Amino acid sequence: GPMAITHNYTILCDQVRKENTGKWILIGVYEDQLAVPQLPAPMSGLTFFMRLESDRPGMWTARIRLEHLETGHKLFEGLAQINFQRPGHGMVPMATPPFQLTAVGSYNFVVEIQGQEANPIVHPFLVSLGIPQQPQQQGSR
Repeated sequence: GPMAITHNYTILCDQVRKENTGKWILIGVYEDQLAVPQLPAPMSGLTFFMRLESDRPGMWTARIRLEHLETGHKLFEGLAQINFQRPGHGMVPMATPPFQLTAVGSYNFVVEIQGQEANPIVHPFLVSLGIPQQPQQQGSR
């Protein structure tokens, strides 16, 4: 059947909290590169803050995993619940448990939503050693 849930975007961060006002607080936002000083690097967990859209209300189970591309090594696998009270869009934080990074290179965070496993949501990112490269800002002369 048609996909119930579509993916708009994902923001990778250390932690996400929700205020009483309903506003989200994102802590430690990464760009597409996660730089670690040395390997192995223990991580207290990452949160993939996803904006999803659903064409119907409902509850879905999703299989989530974090994998290193070159080796196929899975850093963790788990289940998440996606709950839409009404059609529309919503922010869904997908948090990982603590894990250890043992290799640099390309990683994928993969979300397979029940009923639409053929079209997984994939968020790629890079792990590197050292300090991430920052674009240089030009000062006015």
